[in-house]
Amino acid sequence: MSVMERSGEVGFVLGSGSPRRRAMLAGAGLRPPVRTADVDETPHTGEGPLDFTTRMAREKARAVARRLGRPALGCDTTVIVDGRILGKPTDDDDAAAMLGRLAGRSHEVISAWAIADADGVRRAGHGVTTVRFRPLTAGQIAAYVGTGEPRDKAGAYGIQGQGMRLIEGYEGDYLTVVGMPLGAVLEGLTAEGLIPAPASALARRAAVLRGRIAAACDAAGRDPDTVTLVGASKAQPLPLLRDALAAGVPDLGESYVQEWQEKAAALADAEPGPRWHFIGRVQRNKARHIVDAGLVHGVYAARTAEALAKRARSAGRVLPILAQVDLAGEASKGGVAPGDLGALLDAIAGIEGVWVEGLMTLPPQEGLAGARARFAELRALRDGLATAARPLPILSMGMSGDFDAAVAEGATHVRVGTALFGPRRR
Repeated sequence: MSVMERSGEVGFVLGSGSPRRRAMLAGAGLRPPVRTADVDETPHTGEGPLDFTTRMAREKARAVARRLGRPALGCDTTVIVDGRILGKPTDDDDAAAMLGRLAGRSHEVISAWAIADADGVRRAGHGVTTVRFRPLTAGQIAAYVGTGEPRDKAGAYGIQGQGMRLIEGYEGDYLTVVGMPLGAVLEGLTAEGLIPAPASALARRAAVLRGRIAAACDAAGRDPDTVTLVGASKAQPLPLLRDALAAGVPDLGESYVQEWQEKAAALADAEPGPRWHFIGRVQRNKARHIVDAGLVHGVYAARTAEALAKRARSAGRVLPILAQVDLAGEASKGGVAPGDLGALLDAIAGIEGVWVEGLMTLPPQEGLAGARARFAELRALRDGLATAARPLPILSMGMSGDFDAAVAEGATHVRVGTALFGPRRR
């Protein structure tokens, strides 16, 4: 729970009915009252997309602030192609035409925000993200339109829904496409004294990540509490790990045994203390150290499981592990082939001292749509092999650039490094 959630200190109204914006703020620990703004959303003659989007955010914020006599946050998002705004489609044919214009091309999404009170706008900003669509056939477009998802979406697609399968990648802030550049908005609210300042820069990044997870869960009809944020802390300095613990991120993942031992010793007196995950390649000769982890992500051989189990038995515990699956035949990443997973699970089931809690994977670099397809494959494997006696509840998948796709496909653990800690120090 964040400081903001504990204090309940929210000094503004959200002037938007968007469920994604509301979910983002809630994930960051903010639950402001919500009031929609009644403004004319017709572009002015000769008004460019950026001017229109920023004007809409400002007018929405002002309208709500004047009506309620309280500071208000207004937001607006537009999809731009060939310098023109794509609004919500009027019907399925219009949606198909919009998607045909976007297919195989890049376009821009602008999200603007403004904070206003009864006297006018106090602070404002905007974000611009470039989105690359995959080439699409008429059949693929028709299938997506048939889901009904495009009908209430600007540009006729939703990046957090089935529309993610149309997208190759993006450059910029993902949350700009969702509907609000949350990091900039939180900074603006803090600067205006409407929410408390974070204890550290990492605490701010953690709040943004929680907002992003919450928005992904909202789109998938999931509870954000079912997703564990694991901070991939390899090669990060101790002060940042302490910041993570203070920011309510106790799950930390290390990949190098010696570095992990040094950090664990240094943080032995931390309160709250860390929950350690081992997320690197498991070496049998290091099993005596790895067995201290709360969860081991990445076992893909029965002999490795036996080495861990031997140490776990000596320690009087059962070590929870995840079976690592190689979905793309990339030997460099490690993992068992999907066709051999069942045999591996059966073999490990007979080893006393370890218990397979679920599956994990490292997808290849195939873009957002490709990553989601791989995550769906892992979920399907789990669903096909899970039994009442071996439910395999954990799916560890998704990192900084693609965890939204992982959450959409049922990830319970996302391993985030740079988006939480910043660039590695070595």
